[in-house]
Amino acid sequence: MKKITLSLVILTQFAFSLKAQMGARIDQYYLDRSILIPAAAAHNEEGYFSTYYNKLFLDVPGAPQHTTINGVMPGGNENTAFGIFYMKENIAFSEMHNAYATYAYAFKLGSETKLSLGISAGVLSQNFDATKAVYYDENDAKITALMFSPPVVRADLRASMYISAPKWYTGFSITRLPSPRFDYSYYNYAASYELQSQANFLLGINASIDDDLTLQPSVNLGMYNWDYMYFQANVNLDYKDKVWLGLGLNHLWQAGFNVGVKPQDAVTVGYSFKIPDGQQRGLLGPIHEFTAIIGFSALGGGSASGGSGSGDDSDLSSDGDYDGEGVSPSERPRKEVTAKSFEDMENFGLGNDTSGISLPPIPKLKPEPGHYLVTGLHSSEEKANTQIKELYMKNVVAFKFYDPRVKSYYVFVRKYTNEKDANKGEFYFEGQVPRVWIREIRE
Repeated sequence: MKKITLSLVILTQFAFSLKAQMGARIDQYYLDRSILIPAAAAHNEEGYFSTYYNKLFLDVPGAPQHTTINGVMPGGNENTAFGIFYMKENIAFSEMHNAYATYAYAFKLGSETKLSLGISAGVLSQNFDATKAVYYDENDAKITALMFSPPVVRADLRASMYISAPKWYTGFSITRLPSPRFDYSYYNYAASYELQSQANFLLGINASIDDDLTLQPSVNLGMYNWDYMYFQANVNLDYKDKVWLGLGLNHLWQAGFNVGVKPQDAVTVGYSFKIPDGQQRGLLGPIHEFTAIIGFSALGGGSASGGSGSGDDSDLSSDGDYDGEGVSPSERPRKEVTAKSFEDMENFGLGNDTSGISLPPIPKLKPEPGHYLVTGLHSSEEKANTQIKELYMKNVVAFKFYDPRVKSYYVFVRKYTNEKDANKGEFYFEGQVPRVWIREIRE
């Protein structure tokens, strides 16, 4: 006969209180916000896959662990996105699989603020592994009933909303909308229960300290059936969006640190460590979590930031300069240019091979005042350069500027001296270049 351990009882009481049924507990939630708020998928310029693995309370046999894979794929236009999500949750001898497909659509609330709504449909599947069971009596009818019950599969729905701006973001989601019911039976014994709904509220801020450092506090509030609540809080100090170090805390007063690095563009690796407080420390043990995020561009894929159309009103005429349109890069003539301004790109002309375009770094200074017709906002200059070349292949002349206030690079297709002309330009370009808006720079 096997005997239940004291640690497992403590784990149940401290971590889940029997009321909080299985659900996502991702420590580095801030690295991929669409894991908690699926609607956030519509706010990404390019597709990616993120993977998470965590192990809670290492000193407790059968302690919870999560394995997660999340994918985001921008749609055919700049307002839509699709996502896929899979999580396997293990607690003691219980195993649950969560799988969802997401559709998200975004609306502009201003020149730099977007609201998106998301709906996710999927399934939940629960089964039990007899080899991991810990019980008093191996002939217990309840345990036996669970052991020999086949996996139970139930449909599920998630709804979410997300708002993002250069300096902040927030979102809300509800999981298990239909309250899936699980039924188990073995001879004369039967058991059933409903999974509780799970809600998440996410809020984060990007506070620039200088051109290189950004303070990034965030909090995730979760709730089961609008009753049992938990929270996760974190603050990161980010250096050039390449390296960051942070401190985290949760509702059980488990505190620790997290660290992350981008070894190359579109690749992120992170690690989080937490240790329980007080008496829990010797009984439960620490918490570890590893994550990796790989963007499609790192694998040779494209992004959703490209566009189509012309870059100048004068190019609309039938005898306009459309040399090279529709011609593959290898068939285009190769000229070289070191483009330090929009005028350099114009003088270079259209129809050439983009391999001849060199885009050196621009000074991180406040741009000249004016009304810029913007079609891209990027955290790194490399991404801005990529979009400029993608637009060039569509016969759109574009360039970039850096805004120190939001520590981001903008790609623009035209600059105007007044708002009236900018509105006319926006009306023209919105049919030619996806997601175009006006960014005003004042004195």
